[in-house]
Amino acid sequence: MSFKILVTDPISILGFDLLKKSGFEIIDATTDKRDINSILGEIHGWIIRSGTQISKQHLELAKNLQVIGRAGVGVDNIDINSATQKGVVVMNVPDGNSISAAEHTLAMLIALSRNVQLGHSSLLDGKWDRSKLTGSELQEKILGVIGLGKIGREVIKRATSFNMKIIGFDPYVNQNQFDEN
Repeated sequence: MSFKILVTDPISILGFDLLKKSGFEIIDATTDKRDINSILGEIHGWIIRSGTQISKQHLELAKNLQVIGRAGVGVDNIDINSATQKGVVVMNVPDGNSISAAEHTLAMLIALSRNVQLGHSSLLDGKWDRSKLTGSELQEKILGVIGLGKIGREVIKRATSFNMKIIGFDPYVNQNQFDEN
């Protein structure tokens, strides 16, 4: 009998490849259009992201379920009490998206400072008013970062490459972690 893993939210092809190389049978519910409830009785593992809600009813149907893997930080979309009562291990990957989130933050910062959206909109209207698209450089600008956890720190690393001045705040982080020795 093979270990069957249900995937109900999109994950990277690298994730699928790793699961296949490890010998797992994968049921990809993002492409398999069967009713989820009809599949639950045969699965041993379940991989989700934020798009799937796992309720007590799901857990009752998943008689062979041993583990739920949440790709991301929280587990608020899983009935933890019911999973615990059934002996189902629930785990998450809190660091999984830190780099992506930090890069996305910088991408949005750059897009805003350089008026990318205005340029895109004007091109769609068949215009190119270059004088309205100048924007401003990030160099020497001040960036305020609220929250100095993993994502905040990754944003700071990337922002320093633009020679930005960084101001950070986090009531739960000690100042000595950022003081130079």
